[in-house]
Amino acid sequence: MAQWIVRADYDAESKSWYVSDSDVPGLSTGADTLEALADKLPGMITELLALNADLFLDKSRLAGPHSFRLTAHHEALHAISA
Repeated sequence: MAQWIVRADYDAESKSWYVSDSDVPGLSTGADTLEALADKLPGMITELLALNADLFLDKSRLAGPHSFRLTAHHEALHAISA
């Protein structure tokens, strides 16, 4: 099974999650929630692997089944009233 790594970060200004890093060539997307982002990824990953198959030296990674590990980080500063 080929496992693909996707890192997501939160953009506080736009209040959305986006793919900040990935080992899937060309993967770039965002969504309002982390769950919505995760829902978009399977179709996009499958399509991008097919489109970019020639970029892989190890063609065995392209044979399914596939999975992805989504790592997300959100950091915020919160004021505390005394």
